Amino acid sequence: MTQRLYDILSRRYGVRDITKPWVFCNIYTDWKTGEVVVGSFSYRNTILKTLCKKAGVQRFSYHALRHSGASIMDNEGVPLGAIQKILGHETRTTTEIYLHSLGSAEKEAIAVYEQATEKVTHGFTHRHEKREPTSDSHNQKEKVI
Repeated sequence: MTQRLYDILSRRYGVRDITKPWVFCNIYTDWKTGEVVVGSFSYRNTILKTLCKKAGVQRFSYHALRHSGASIMDNEGVPLGAIQKILGHETRTTTEIYLHSLGSAEKEAIAVYEQATEKVTHGFTHRHEKREPTSDSHNQKEKVI
């Protein structure tokens, strides 16, 4: 787990509904009874579908996240053996095929995505934090607590 992901999940845990044992709740209407049900996500695709919908982005798969992460590590010079171990591939050849399936257009698209998410992600991950006003000598600011 990356430090960034750990920080995001830790913040989510801190602002969760403490009456529920989950960081991410699955709230839905049971089609048979019509009752609202609150529980954990039983299927990982359900949570990703829900998160994509809430974020207003096109649905994608966990495989796309693995691919993106592997490509970023490769572009940053992480040794192929380390990427292979992280992805759990038995052979180096599998990892090489996995990485080479991205062409230059896709790599450029990923670069644009990364640049754009750097601008947006900071505000998004802090949106649910509790804040209290503080003052300094020139203007009002908010302090994360």
